[in-house]
Amino acid sequence: MDSATEGASCSRCVYFKPHIYFPYVGYCVIKQGTAVHQELTVCESFKPSSVDELRGFLRREGWLYCVNCRRFIYTEVELEEHARQHLVSPGVVLDEAIAEEAHAGD
Repeated sequence: MDSATEGASCSRCVYFKPHIYFPYVGYCVIKQGTAVHQELTVCESFKPSSVDELRGFLRREGWLYCVNCRRFIYTEVELEEHARQHLVSPGVVLDEAIAEEAHAGD
């Protein structure tokens, strides 16, 4: 690992989309939807998720996701607030089958 990727993990990569309910796992966009754990050693496609990158995604897509707060971000003001101390992702994996994994509340 070189100095550019030291301390890096998949969760800090612009290509990582965390699972909405289990944010420590997600999908790698570059590896065509491959499931990855956020703490794995980064691959050769690692690209740090900078505020500028996130701002561009927000302008193109209209939203971002704060992993810490589990909230969607819709404005640049919100992005600035969250990006200071939180992990902000340019996407999220929505799992439509998660309800099938929930236990019945009998």
